[in-house]
Amino acid sequence: MRLHDAALFLVLASGIFGQAPVKTAPKPAVPAKSALPAKPAAPAADPLIDSVIQLKKAGMGDDLIVKGILKEKRALTLGVSDMKLLKSAGVSDRVIGVLMDPDSAAPAPAAAVAPAPAPVVVSAPPPPPPAPSAPAAPVKRRLAIEEFDFSTVQTSVQAIFNTQQDIGKGIRALLTTRLQQAGKISVLERAAINKVMAEQDFGASNRVKKGSNAKIGRILGADAMLMGDIVAFGRDDRNKTVGVGAATSRIPKVGGMLGGVRIGRKEEKAVVVIAYRIVDAETSEVIESGEARGESKRESKGMGGLFGAGGTIAGANVDMTSSNFAQTIIGEAVISACDQLAEKMNTKIPTLPAKSSDIEGRVADVTGMQLTLAIGSNDGVTMADVFDVFRVLGEVKDPITKEVLDVQTERIGEMQITSVREKISVGQYQGSPATVGAIVRKRAKAQ
Repeated sequence: MRLHDAALFLVLASGIFGQAPVKTAPKPAVPAKSALPAKPAAPAADPLIDSVIQLKKAGMGDDLIVKGILKEKRALTLGVSDMKLLKSAGVSDRVIGVLMDPDSAAPAPAAAVAPAPAPVVVSAPPPPPPAPSAPAAPVKRRLAIEEFDFSTVQTSVQAIFNTQQDIGKGIRALLTTRLQQAGKISVLERAAINKVMAEQDFGASNRVKKGSNAKIGRILGADAMLMGDIVAFGRDDRNKTVGVGAATSRIPKVGGMLGGVRIGRKEEKAVVVIAYRIVDAETSEVIESGEARGESKRESKGMGGLFGAGGTIAGANVDMTSSNFAQTIIGEAVISACDQLAEKMNTKIPTLPAKSSDIEGRVADVTGMQLTLAIGSNDGVTMADVFDVFRVLGEVKDPITKEVLDVQTERIGEMQITSVREKISVGQYQGSPATVGAIVRKRAKAQ
């Protein structure tokens, strides 16, 4: 039995070891490992992955990298090895997520939320409406007041003031104050215009600190001019008025005229009459003419009574804008005449048509739909002005001097001024593409 058992053991042992060589056959599986290198070739790292890694190494932020990914307009199917590669390069989870699903980019929802503030931006433009009201300021007509001629009443003026009083300048100063207080028209300084020009010339010199100097070329032109004659000053009896001095010997004993004021027992009110003319500053046409008549509320007897209890004023010139003068009887008449004349100006001048200012220039720069013009406030350009834009088709030149006589143009669009400086102005453009050198012409405002 033992031999039998031993034989059986040998048989079993030989069977087990005989199978061992078969189990070593799996060693050929090593070639399978050689197939693994083929797998990295399959993923062939997408160029977009390499680009993202390069951007990250260059120090770019996630927002810029995401924008670059979105421009590719495609999604990647990332394997585990791809994600490990990206992560090891320091790429954030957000960027990896956008690579796999571009629609998950955060900026998209932010843009969707933006429309909510958009209405606020739309409501912001309402502030600009006040700006259009600023251009309405130029609609306020400009008036220049000339000195009033008083040669016809010079004798009575001499007798009343007992001095050479320039009532033409005095009445102009008083009227200017009245018009400025009303604020319906702009009154231009013409009495001391030479002083204004001298200050501008001085400001242009190197002796004045830059930034604090008055600039040259800022004087505004007038829409109309007010001219006039003082035809009565003292008493309105122009046909019977005689002078003083030698002529006084012809005055009747009972009553008569002295310097426009009746001398006698009867008390008279002081009267001032101004014959005025409104003249178009551009054409010199007389737009309107008339008279402004002022009377004192009180009465006086004789020449001295025109100044009340104080009698005549002699010596230095009288300030006709002062309260002391206003309290006199002749002052009452002057103020009454000026108030009437101011009322007439405040009614008539604002209704005058605006002067059409022909402003033409060239486009100096084009940036998208924004144009920069080579003209500015020095040329009369103001905020909200509208310009027509023209393409230059050709030029007509003098055959000898080569001077440009005319330019053939074609309208291609329009622009509205949004910013003005001294020599340039900027505005938003709409129309066919504009180029540098295009001509712009200011469009006349509707009245």
